[in-house]
Amino acid sequence: MSDLLDEDLEFRGGTLQLSTDNIPAEGSGQNQNISSQNGSNKNQPKPNVNPSVLSGADSLSSSSTSFADARAESQNNAATAEPSEPAQTVYPRYDIPFDKDNIKDFFTYRRGVVENAIQECITGLLFPEDGEYLGAWLLTEITLWDNEKERIILLTSRLVMTIKYDFIAMRQLDFKKTYLDDLDTIVIGELVYPPSSLVPRINGIATGVTTVVKDCVIDRLCRRPTANNGDSKLFDPKYFEPRERNLRGVRLMWNKGEPLPMKTVWNPFSQDVPFITFASHPVFWHKEGDLEDKATYDMEVFAQKLQRAIEAMPSSSCCIHHSPIVIQSYVGLTSILHNKTSMGFFKVRGKFSF
Repeated sequence: MSDLLDEDLEFRGGTLQLSTDNIPAEGSGQNQNISSQNGSNKNQPKPNVNPSVLSGADSLSSSSTSFADARAESQNNAATAEPSEPAQTVYPRYDIPFDKDNIKDFFTYRRGVVENAIQECITGLLFPEDGEYLGAWLLTEITLWDNEKERIILLTSRLVMTIKYDFIAMRQLDFKKTYLDDLDTIVIGELVYPPSSLVPRINGIATGVTTVVKDCVIDRLCRRPTANNGDSKLFDPKYFEPRERNLRGVRLMWNKGEPLPMKTVWNPFSQDVPFITFASHPVFWHKEGDLEDKATYDMEVFAQKLQRAIEAMPSSSCCIHHSPIVIQSYVGLTSILHNKTSMGFFKVRGKFSF
């Protein structure tokens, strides 16, 4: 069983290593013989005999490998190999949104802002009839039209509350309750576009143009050009290659598998969309600390807590699947402009903040 799981992780993640890789090379052959004879060796980690729906072992594609389990396994292997050195977090195959300088413009990056907002929402919006409080997160909601918006998420034993919060004025703007009893499907996996979608190609062109303009105009006007910044690097064709989402998410659905009506699909202001999609907040990639310190911004932690809440409800018939989450966006010019300018996040924009 452990060989099967290790093989899946090596094939799907592409960045994980087997725990036996940390054993010195000269004793590898002997250790393999010992481990095959003594399956209960205490020095080797035991696989989980109870497969979890978040484990990724039964996933439908390589994109459905559990990112949280991959990161935890990577840290455990690193700690076993070199206990004297701190474990380094590895994020395989995922683009880091924004950079360290731009992320500081987000109001949610400031110390204490998110904690105070979450506490205010818990105090003002949760009541005893909403069930037992299980956790709170700051995540990115991805709408039907592929627009990214930062939202505070409160999870209880009965519902998921999505809160729109003004992190500048520090006040609640709107909230929505989704009861766990109404959920019929939860999908966890990589965000992908349909095969005929033009969004990856347009996104690649937009990224290339943005990179060239930034390097050629902004950086050269604000800084002195260095010898390393040659013109050949500015027009690297890789900047213009099609770019997928390269992001994992979780989708909560309550439409019983029925297709969306046309009035909902073609209405960007529709409030009758029978699903919500969440991904990790951009601050997750830049906040200092270990995974526990970043848990407030991590979609994987929310997905695990949500799974436990569903399993604790005997009346729930919700199914949890691991498969790619399809974003039905085929051109997406408005969403690319919206996401590139991070209009769904409260941040400092020059002399203004909105």
